[in-house]
Parts: sequence; C-alpha cells; structure tokens
Amino acid sequence: MDFDLSSDQSVLAEAIDNLVGRHHTLPSVIAAHYLPGDGLDSDLAQAGFFDIARSEGMSALEAVLLVERVARAPVAVEIGASALVVPLALPDHEISRPVALADARAGSPVRFLPGASSLLVDAGSEIRIADVSRLNIEPISSTFAYPFGTLTSAILDASEPLGDVSVELLRQWRRVALATEICGAGKSALDLTVQYVKDRRQFGRPIGEFQSVQHRLAECTMLLASARMMALRAALTGNSLDAAEAASLAQEAGTRIHHETHQFHGAMGITMEYPLHLWTYRLKALQGEMGGLVAQTGAVAALRWDDGEQP
Repeated sequence: MDFDLSSDQSVLAEAIDNLVGRHHTLPSVIAAHYLPGDGLDSDLAQAGFFDIARSEGMSALEAVLLVERVARAPVAVEIGASALVVPLALPDHEISRPVALADARAGSPVRFLPGASSLLVDAGSEIRIADVSRLNIEPISSTFAYPFGTLTSAILDASEPLGDVSVELLRQWRRVALATEICGAGKSALDLTVQYVKDRRQFGRPIGEFQSVQHRLAECTMLLASARMMALRAALTGNSLDAAEAASLAQEAGTRIHHETHQFHGAMGITMEYPLHLWTYRLKALQGEMGGLVAQTGAVAALRWDDGEQP
C-alpha cells in the first residue's frame, strides 16, 4: 500500500504544520500538568480544519494527518473526536464541539469532559449523547496531561440514545483516532529525547553516542512508524480490523516510548519544569483508553475470527 502523500496532501500537511507550529512555544514556567490549547483550538476552527473529513475532495486520511499533527503540540486540544470520529461515524449528525468520548461506566474519568459541549457514550448496545454544556462536571486533578472529568450517573441519566448510529462504526473510528493521537504525542516525546541525548554529556561524550541508547531509540522509532502506517492503512481502508490493529500497535508503542524516554531523561524527565511530561503523560492516559492494550488485542482476535481467520 502506497502511503506517499499526494501533492495536495503535502500542501495540506505543510499548512497544518505552520498553524500548529505557532503554538509550540512553551511558557517560561510550566506550572500545570497540561497546557490548555484554547488558542490552537480557535485557530483550527477559524481555518475550518475540524470539518476536514466532510470537505469536498477530503477523506479520513486527511483527517488522520490533521489529528496526528495537532497531537504533536505541547497543548491539549480535543481533536480526535471532532475531526475524525464524529464526521466518519456520525456523518448525518451535527454534534456541538468540543466532544468527549466515553464508555458507560459511572465514576470513570473522561478526557476533555470539562469544557465539552457534547458527550458521546458507548453504552454497549447503543450510542448515547448528552449535552454536557449545561451539566455540572466534576473536574479531576490528575497528573495525566489532559483535562479529565468524572462521568457521573447524573450525566448518564441525562443522555439520550442515537438509534441510527452504528456502535461498531464509532468504535472503529475511535480506535483510529486513538492510534493517531498516540503517534503524534509519541513523535514529540521521541524528538525531545533525541535532542536531549545529543546534548547530555556523560563519560566525556554525549550519551546519544552510546550504541545501546541508539538501539533503544531506534526500536521506539520503528514501533512508532509501524503504528503510524497502520493508522494510515485503517484510514484508507475503512476496515474495522485494521483499526483495531492500529490501536493495539499504537498502545504497545506508547508504552515503550513512555518508558524509554523517561529512562534516558532520568530525574529531569519527571520534573514539572521540563516539558517531557506534556507528551508522555498523555501517552499514559491513552494507553488505558478503550480498555487498554488487552481490550484492543482481544478486539483484533474477535474480528479475525469473524472474518473466518484464526488470530
């Protein structure tokens, strides 16, 4: 499968990079576990990027390119649900954003629930929607680099069924979005680490010159590239098995990248003043989303059996 970008896609990617790049400047003091992305969110909306998957001549692939690049930014922006999941799983619905995605488990933490306008709930046999802009949301104080809120019974009770929405289709595109966000955050964490091992000297030379360091970072890069290719494949094929494999591979890659980048940074990497946590603690949150790696590998096995293949 050819993943080379067309000339139009390359121009689009450059435009996204230019816009997102304006929001890569870090504050002189990082005093929180995450940086709000209100400015980037506003710029993306003004440029019409949240509607990219609905635009003429565009597809899921262009939406994946957008989500990945936004996820590289140090600020937290709700992008996967609005730009990928909603337009592809609910194309006939106008859902007010920001959009939070959740499984129907009262008491569980939900990314982007504080500040969300809409909540889509996977209730197992159906998808439900709630207008949470008027509801009382309990924010969660967390080290994970996203805003989290508690999914209460009151919120679930306020939700209504979306009877014409496929549960499996929403899960499929949610997995693609999950994999893509991991790829974006993972790339920024790796880029920061590569620069750090070039600059950090020990035993009279940069630690990046040690072969074991190079090998371990190369393995992380390979895992991330593989996950990215699977996410692109899932976007191109629109296949639920490809989506599950992309999410599984990405969550595995995210686990490894989180571990290795913190290993090479040492104590520096766990300080609030250093920005590594802005990406790696997103990876930790994303590792557990949709049931985590065990759930994704289970989904891969189930989908293979459904297709008549042995997993």
